[in-house]
Amino acid sequence: RRGASCGNFTRFNSLRVLGLGISCLRMFRYKMSDFHTKAVLISLALLISRSIALDNGVGRTPAMGYNTWNDLGCDGVSDAKIRSVVDKMASLGLKDLGYQYVNIDDCWARERDGDGVLIPIPEAFPSGIKGVADYVHQKGFKFGLYTDRGSKTCADYPGSLGYERLDAETFAKWGVDYLKHDSCNAPTAREPAFKAFELMRNELNATGRAIYFSMCGWHPWYAAPDAALGYLGGAEVGNSWRTTYDVVDWTTLYHAVQINSKLARFASPGSWNDPDMLIGSSPGTVFHFLPHQSRTQFNLWSVMAAPLLIGSKLDEMSAYDIETYTNEDVIRVNQDPLGLQGVPVVNTCPDEDSEELNERSFQIYWKVVAQKPHEFAPGACYQVWKKDLASGDVALAIVNWDAQPRDIQFDFAADIGIPGGSASYKDLWSQQESMPQTSFRTHIPGDGHSIMLLLTPTHQEL
Repeated sequence: RRGASCGNFTRFNSLRVLGLGISCLRMFRYKMSDFHTKAVLISLALLISRSIALDNGVGRTPAMGYNTWNDLGCDGVSDAKIRSVVDKMASLGLKDLGYQYVNIDDCWARERDGDGVLIPIPEAFPSGIKGVADYVHQKGFKFGLYTDRGSKTCADYPGSLGYERLDAETFAKWGVDYLKHDSCNAPTAREPAFKAFELMRNELNATGRAIYFSMCGWHPWYAAPDAALGYLGGAEVGNSWRTTYDVVDWTTLYHAVQINSKLARFASPGSWNDPDMLIGSSPGTVFHFLPHQSRTQFNLWSVMAAPLLIGSKLDEMSAYDIETYTNEDVIRVNQDPLGLQGVPVVNTCPDEDSEELNERSFQIYWKVVAQKPHEFAPGACYQVWKKDLASGDVALAIVNWDAQPRDIQFDFAADIGIPGGSASYKDLWSQQESMPQTSFRTHIPGDGHSIMLLLTPTHQEL
């Protein structure tokens, strides 16, 4: 692959080129029309991202859809369930909002046949995987499936180790559009992990079918290339890569967000940091949040340009959760074509080592699964996240991680970097709009409440 042809830059710092280009454009934006600014920003982002991203034609914006794991785990994964999910997604209008993938996670195949082909559980999938995939496609959605780079999956079902070519060919024949490739029962070191993911990437590409490739490896180092050691980064292998262990409660979500905050430079169209799937507030699911916490996750995932994969019981979703997942303004932030991942620009949270946070999440995961209490808690802090958009607007997610309510204030020029220091705003949940101003002050309740704003800088012609 060739690097971006900008002086002596290589593919390993192409995102730095993108950032430099955007900064330069902002210096001249007052002399450019909004139309030309938007066009140049999008062209620059797409040009540079192509030099480093997996070129399989999919995932140009973060994936949106549904996944069975946070809803069902291994309990009730079936053809009938997937058909009901598809029907509900259609009736809720989710397809029209961009939710296109319907993904089966673990627990769908117990064994292989004499030729090595995976056999879907007969009683759960009487028409096979192709039958349910065909139904998904008929309804206008895309179909996703799960496998593992190890000998067995995380739930002890057959993995793909040694069967990569056969499995890739099988998945393509069945009509799979998205593959989640997990990492249980497999080497955990970086070199063998990447080799295994590269092998499956190559086999998927060889089928000729465009399949979104989701690397599920649970470590922040999947994002970063290392030219000196010859390591590829996630962008050259997958369309997204898991950066953390599973998010299963509010503390593990906090850890995932803090880890992901340091990886923004590796995200671009076709290649996304993945801090795990969405968790709703439906009490009947495997994992669930308080309603306001599920909304805060949606805000943060949108600003971070993370995949939006719903893990709620769609049949039992509250009106509040439906409102959360169907907010078109917030979805537009996530799907912005510039493809930049947001970063915290006002941050009172402690700077902790990412691997230590990730290891803490791993410990919490097993305690939550065992229904045992744990002593960890999010920091008593708050953050303001900023995401630049192709339109020239700026999205902000303001999050209070503290258990106590907080008054939060920031300046548009000094803290947010708004040119000229003046902007109007729209609250993307209350729909309240403001006149141009130079700062923002708010009171946010504790325990994970948040606010989402869209700032429009006040342009003054020079």
